[in-house]
Amino acid sequence: MKKTILSVLCFMFLTLASNAAGIGYVNYDTISKTYPLAKRYTNDLNNKVNGIKNYTKQKEAEVNKAQSAAQKANIRKAALAEIERRQKDYLTTRDRYELDLTKKINAAVEKVRVQKKLDIVLNKTSVVAGGVDITQSVLAILK
Repeated sequence: MKKTILSVLCFMFLTLASNAAGIGYVNYDTISKTYPLAKRYTNDLNNKVNGIKNYTKQKEAEVNKAQSAAQKANIRKAALAEIERRQKDYLTTRDRYELDLTKKINAAVEKVRVQKKLDIVLNKTSVVAGGVDITQSVLAILK
């Protein structure tokens, strides 16, 4: 009886093991540096940061040229309000871009996972050893 149960369990284990497709992983760093939309979003965000920096420098120069303390205070007050507005715009844009990229990348990852019949896909940073790198397949879908 024990031999029969052991035989059945071995057969089930081998059957399950043969049906398991495996684990895939994606290098998100490579995707963020290679995916054209991610590059465009990064450039747009960098331009917003540079715009804030340049605006700040411009207003600092105006403050230094101002004659009275009242003029300096007015320039600072207006500049601070504008800087806060630009920072909020940056954060809102960044969040929108991150959500859009995450949605598109996850859809591509899922498509590759199904095509390659993988059980699960992880971030490369979570993989110690083994797995199938599907980064290039995901990029091919994204482009």
